[in-house]
Formats: sequence, structure tokens, C-alpha cells
Amino acid sequence: MKKLILLLSCLYSFYCFSQIRGTVTDEGGLPLPFVNIYIENTYIGTTSNEKGQYELNIQNREQVAVIYQYLGYKTQKHILQINQFPHYFDVRLKEENYNLQEVVLSSTENPANGIIRNAIANRKQNSMKTARFTADFYSRGIFRLKNAPKKYWDRKLVILMEH
Repeated sequence: MKKLILLLSCLYSFYCFSQIRGTVTDEGGLPLPFVNIYIENTYIGTTSNEKGQYELNIQNREQVAVIYQYLGYKTQKHILQINQFPHYFDVRLKEENYNLQEVVLSSTENPANGIIRNAIANRKQNSMKTARFTADFYSRGIFRLKNAPKKYWDRKLVILMEH
């Protein structure tokens, strides 16, 4: 009887924790390690290992939007229709190139001087922006010790606590 219960619980755990598995590579077929992989609008996610392989645990058999994100590569979103588990899906990420504007160096003036002049000219507006702060959450607490000894081995105790 115990073996039957153990078998049923193992089968149930496999049913509950289903996976999407695959490999993430670049355009040349080289594996990409530590790619961020997550289900859109959730906190369910994982990263690929050194070989570019990943395993993403999901709980539903349905249409799932999976995001693949890696620095220097274009983010990809794939809508997967899950029919069976484990579901295998390999991804090939494309490199993303950025063109930067031309930089001109001048030995006549320090570029920081222009930034400082701009900050001085706008100091009234900037100080009004920083005059008030808001926070979504603030916590402050005071802790008190009850029945704490005043002396320990003939020495006076001073207890300071800050939170």
C-alpha cells in the first residue's frame, strides 16, 4: 500500500511540475549561457546554463508567452501552444547592433564646464523637483528590551538599537 501511495504521489508531482525545455543559441549555433527566460507578466522564470540549455517549470497546459532576453541580443517573445510535457523549444537569438553618435574631443574646454553651467542655470527648477519626496512604503520601529540586566560582571551595559 505504501508503495502505491508513493507511486501516485510521484506521478502527481510530475503532472504538477511540467516543463518547457530547450537550448538557446546565437545565429552561429553557439550556446548562450545565462539567458533570462520567463513567462510574460509573471514571476515564473529561469536562466540557461553554460551549455545554453534551460528548463522552465509551468503548471498549465495552455498557450504561454515566453520571453528570451540576453544583453547584446534582440529580445524575443514566443507564443507556445503546449500539447504535451515536456515541451521542447529551441531558440536562436539575433545579435543587436547599436550605432553611437560621433564623439568630438576638444582640448580648449572641459566638457564638465557646460554641464555645470547648465545645472547652475536650472538650479531653481531642480531644487523644486527635489524639495518633496514620496515613498510607497516607509517603516520605522523602536525596540525595547524588557527585564534586561543593568550590569553584567560588574560592568554597566549600554544597549543601542536602531532599525
